[in-house]
Amino acid sequence: MMSFKKLQPYLIAVLIVAGGILVGRIFSSSRAPQQQAAQSKTGRQLSFMRVTNGEVQRVIEISGKASAVQKIDIYAEVSGVFAEALHPFREGSAFRKGDVLLRIDDGVYRNTVQAEKSALLNTLTLLMPDLIIDFPDDAPLWKNYLEQFRLNGPLRSLPPVSNDRVRNYIAARNIYTRYYAVRSMEETLAKYRITAPFEGVVTVSSVNPGMLIRTGQKIGEFAAPGAYELEASVGIGDAQWVHAGDHVVLESDDLDSSVDGVVARLNQSIDDDTQTVGVYIKFSDDRVRDGMYMTADLHVPVGDAVAIPRSLLLGGDGVYALEDSLLTRIPVDVVAVYGSQAIVRSIPDGTTLLAEPVEGVYQGMVVRKDAVLLRDSTTGAR
Repeated sequence: MMSFKKLQPYLIAVLIVAGGILVGRIFSSSRAPQQQAAQSKTGRQLSFMRVTNGEVQRVIEISGKASAVQKIDIYAEVSGVFAEALHPFREGSAFRKGDVLLRIDDGVYRNTVQAEKSALLNTLTLLMPDLIIDFPDDAPLWKNYLEQFRLNGPLRSLPPVSNDRVRNYIAARNIYTRYYAVRSMEETLAKYRITAPFEGVVTVSSVNPGMLIRTGQKIGEFAAPGAYELEASVGIGDAQWVHAGDHVVLESDDLDSSVDGVVARLNQSIDDDTQTVGVYIKFSDDRVRDGMYMTADLHVPVGDAVAIPRSLLLGGDGVYALEDSLLTRIPVDVVAVYGSQAIVRSIPDGTTLLAEPVEGVYQGMVVRKDAVLLRDSTTGAR
């Protein structure tokens, strides 16, 4: 028979195992209530918002390049050698209204005009003796015109005639033909001097002194600084909310503050390539330069509406509302969808909407009161 000393190690081992089992059972029994309590709170807390309809500020973001309102391309209407005026025709050169931007050498053509004027003077001189005899009452007017005729000055208008007989008498001597030929040549001669139609700055210069300029050649560009127009475009759906006179906030990476503008007009046709509508924004700022890239925030008020997250839309025309502790799908009128936001109408004031999309919710789902987190809706939108 085995002695007690030999059995002692085995007994100790059995006691240790039995004690461990007992301790484990006691620990398990002490955790059971906590685990049960946690399982009882697995219901998800849902976020809801109470709808209050009002004016929603719809912000439409557009972009484009600033272009001077007063801006012209300068083309040569006559040919000749380019000769600079008093101020050089170079990029950045400023001119007042009426200043000569540039000159084209008109020496040859001016002599041709003088020759035609001399021929007209000769014809008028030959007319006078016969006119004094045949129409003595009209002769003084024509005599005075002849005395004030200047070859180096602009051609004055011919004297009026008292009746058709006098008119035909003068026309038969080729007076009118020569007169209007000279007037036409004087108009052409004036094109050799190009003057500034308004106060502005040369933005592009394509010629140098001594260069031969041909008819129809582009000489440069001339623009008035300060007043600009931004040509942008909006989608067809957004165009219905844009109107002439709407306030616009313009920004640029090159400016330290924003610029206020106004929608001047909208294009009534749609661009075939982009399917957008042109919007033209007018503004004035001395910091802006022609061709500067700018973005604009167009604030459009939408009345009797509310802004909600776009993700709440069900099939594009419905949302979940809480009615008598049940989730119910209600229809909405979607006014605009942009980015992560949507502007909707036709939701009665006081309606409780699901404010955040939650996976697993469904039509008719029961929502406990202690699982509801309620907040008011806002009408601001971007």
